Amino acid sequence: MASGIVHLAITKQVCEKYVCKDRNRLNFGVVLPDFAKDRQAAHLRAVVWGRNKRTYDLNRFRAEYGARLLQDDLYLGYYLHLVQDVVHRHFMYDRYHWNPTIPGNVDRLHNDYAILNRYVRERYNLVNNLVVPEGFADEQLAGITEFYPEGLLDAMDGFFRETGQGDIYFFTKAMADELIEEAAETCLRELEALGNGTSIMDSYDLAWENPPYSLLETTRNTRDLGDYRIGEWDGRSGEDRVTRECRILRSDAALEPSEKDKEFLRSIGVTTVIDTRTAPETEKRPHGLAGAEGFDYHNLPIEEGASIPESVEAVPGSYFKIAHSKSIGSIFRCMAEAAGGVIENCSAGKDRTGVISALLLWLCGVRRSDIVYDYMRTKENNKERFGLIKVFNPDVDMNIVIPRESFMTDFLDMIVAEHGTIEGYFESVGIGPELQSKLREKLCG
Repeated sequence: MASGIVHLAITKQVCEKYVCKDRNRLNFGVVLPDFAKDRQAAHLRAVVWGRNKRTYDLNRFRAEYGARLLQDDLYLGYYLHLVQDVVHRHFMYDRYHWNPTIPGNVDRLHNDYAILNRYVRERYNLVNNLVVPEGFADEQLAGITEFYPEGLLDAMDGFFRETGQGDIYFFTKAMADELIEEAAETCLRELEALGNGTSIMDSYDLAWENPPYSLLETTRNTRDLGDYRIGEWDGRSGEDRVTRECRILRSDAALEPSEKDKEFLRSIGVTTVIDTRTAPETEKRPHGLAGAEGFDYHNLPIEEGASIPESVEAVPGSYFKIAHSKSIGSIFRCMAEAAGGVIENCSAGKDRTGVISALLLWLCGVRRSDIVYDYMRTKENNKERFGLIKVFNPDVDMNIVIPRESFMTDFLDMIVAEHGTIEGYFESVGIGPELQSKLREKLCG
């Protein structure tokens, strides 16, 4: 996040072209999110894209406070802080590749801010006239989380006096000016859009990458199909609607789940297990949830995905065969009729599981680029597994094994060519409109 002084400088640039109603309320609002007991809550942090990305939920802020955004500058300032933080994040991480994981980098950046505060104050003629708005504690905005308004005043007073120590490490004067100019321009474009009843700031598309994750401590690739934006179906608008969390999980085989893993799955209501591995696979490596208390285990094998395709070119065709396997209809029926949440797996959670997940997301109206993105996250999650395959199977062509976008896009094209629509595909494998609706309700309802 940018420093409070930088936020004020951006806002001052905005006010040179945008006439605000109450500059004091605007300035207080624009620094307020950084002075909260729970700063993540204050910044409306949320996970999206299958928990693979994080974002500031500007969409939620507009939905809850939209009526006041252009009427009350306290609320507008708060919103502009979030807009500025979005710009700052992409500026620092995407353009200048700042790495906060290197020990000491966060402290160094904060020291850069302290060093530059004097420059920014003088360059943009800033003065410290912040005051707590009268009746702030009763504001609707104050209900987001617990704020420290008096602490804000004390901290900002320090920012206006401090000079920092040593030399600039990363964030230079030129970068500060570049960020302030870019963020001010983005704020002005968003203000124009808001005035027209629209927005250029979509939380979903502005999200940034989360590190690869697995929901279970004993697997590498257990992920949620929740939090993907969905399209319109059954007459319901798709605007700001997403797939639901903890309804369907995709995974590699949980061979030795810990008690913590079992309790976690039970606690979120994911108790139906669909294992698509073949008999030789399950006999060699039994599933750890088969027979476990509280779990309903189903072995519905897909023979077509049990071996490595013969070439890179053959991979999409192998996915097409997986999608038309003898057991695929039973798999989707089991999902649709499961009492609670479902965890579906193959061996690595890549091919058979990837095809099933893609078809489910497609049925729910998730856009193609997001389906491909979800598939490609397996490349990150399974890096260690791919490394072991290369070591112990040196003759295997890893170009076939490691996911690539064209594998999924070519497969989706094959489904369209054969069936026309995703609904046509599901009907072809015995999943008619009623069960399709149940699958949608399972993941989206």
